[in-house]
Amino acid sequence: MAFENLLDKLLKTSWSEDQIAKFVGPFNGSYFTYSKDHLVRSNAASGGTVTTLLESMLNRNEIDAALVCFLDVVDGVVSANFRLAKTREELLHAQGSKYISTRFSSQAMEIIRNFDGRLAVVCLPCDAKLLNKASATMPELKDKIRCIITLFCGHLSKPELTQLVVDRLRPTNSSTLQGFRYRSGHWRGRLTAEYDEGQVISKKFSAFSKYQNLYYFSETKCMHCYDHTGYFSDIAIGDIWLQRMKNDPIKHSSVITKTERGKRILEQAGDSGMLHIESQPIAEIIEAQSRSFKIHYNISARAKASEKLGLKIKDEVNERVRWSDYQVAKIILKNYMLTQTNEGTLRVRNMSRIWITLQLYLLKALEVL
Repeated sequence: MAFENLLDKLLKTSWSEDQIAKFVGPFNGSYFTYSKDHLVRSNAASGGTVTTLLESMLNRNEIDAALVCFLDVVDGVVSANFRLAKTREELLHAQGSKYISTRFSSQAMEIIRNFDGRLAVVCLPCDAKLLNKASATMPELKDKIRCIITLFCGHLSKPELTQLVVDRLRPTNSSTLQGFRYRSGHWRGRLTAEYDEGQVISKKFSAFSKYQNLYYFSETKCMHCYDHTGYFSDIAIGDIWLQRMKNDPIKHSSVITKTERGKRILEQAGDSGMLHIESQPIAEIIEAQSRSFKIHYNISARAKASEKLGLKIKDEVNERVRWSDYQVAKIILKNYMLTQTNEGTLRVRNMSRIWITLQLYLLKALEVL
């Protein structure tokens, strides 16, 4: 543990108030948290905080349902779909990270409009922005939605990336996927694919994340986004990637409360005995995902790099673009563009794992310069 603490100190960045304001937006609290329920934690990608907050709200009769994203496998194909969860069992079933494209504007918004009751909504930062805009023209949404929880987000990936991983893990050519989980367990976690005849393949999450971190198969909208935590939420929640936390027996979540309502909901879950809460400096929350915060916010670098690649990305933040920022953006955009074509998709499917790993090392080296 002493070595991990030293490593964190050596790598630690000094975050200015200006950077914090740009990365996070308005906030009134920052914390490390985890569910006190072992079952909730063991089934979660992180500390089980989202599930605990929703269960706490249901228990207090503050909401009638929570809009959450479920991972489905139909005919061997993985998809993410929004549905309502009204019980603890349904909340547990919805646990786990989803790194695949979602349909919030069509699927989720229709559910929200049609539901006659009080809702908590779990979504991505871009979805919360859309919901905020819709609430401005439909005042009834403000009364219906009692809490918006956003998940820290780097970007979403098109279904083709998940299919690539599913195909690589497939035991035989005739094996059909029955169940899939991107990440669960401690630290980075493990990816699990369940095929017919009871065949379960478990691999390090890096089997998926190496491609994802290189932005292969990224959604187009993600190239234009700079909101990592959710400017328009009540509570923002994400992972903690600090070396000193790696060997902690209990995995925690990073939590930022953005509104008074969000802070009250968090505190009530703590007061009920369901959630462990530790106050943390906001800089520690950012440090826990430092590379992601910087690369995501700096849309200026992507806008500059896009000029020579035939793309058009609007610079909405006017951030400083260093040489390394530009190189990172160029790699991201080239990888994104490559997997927008069938020929490029085939090339990536045929890339060796060693070559993918080397690319990732290069990207990470540039990110920390």
